[in-house]
Amino acid sequence: SGGYFRLVRAITTAIDEVVVGNEGIVGKHAGDGVTAFFLADDLGSSSAASRAAIETARAISEAAGKAAKEIAEETGLFDAADCLVNVAAHWGGTLFIGQLVTGGRLEVTALGDEVNECARIQESAQDGSVLASKTLIEHLADEDARAVGIDPDGVVYRTVGDLPGASDKARRDAGTIPVAFL
Repeated sequence: SGGYFRLVRAITTAIDEVVVGNEGIVGKHAGDGVTAFFLADDLGSSSAASRAAIETARAISEAAGKAAKEIAEETGLFDAADCLVNVAAHWGGTLFIGQLVTGGRLEVTALGDEVNECARIQESAQDGSVLASKTLIEHLADEDARAVGIDPDGVVYRTVGDLPGASDKARRDAGTIPVAFL
């Protein structure tokens, strides 16, 4: 229905604004999914890029919830509380990032195993959770870790394969990756 597409458009727009506001690069949109990249070269350090990714991941849920509430109030077609966004943040130190032109559309995309791993982490998240990989968290310097309220020595990790929402594909492609709930 039109209400669903309004909802997806509003949430996608809200997510894109959060990414850009945190100095990220909006990547591909696939269905109702969004990718984003935070480059250490752009942000000054790997720690700053990790911090921006974590701050963005947390802000996405809030922004998406606000957008869903506005559309729910306008349309009355759904309950905004039922619109949960699952988010994942992962470190990709060896990605190739570039522009791709397909059918007249220009998109930013990345190539590398970590893109697929992040997708599997995200699809394993449930109930509006935010997951971050251990690799990403380990890139935080002490000051950035404090700024995002993370004690790197006190983080509890679970492997993707141990998450209740992990599919067979997630277990196969990213099952051994340690992640933490943010």
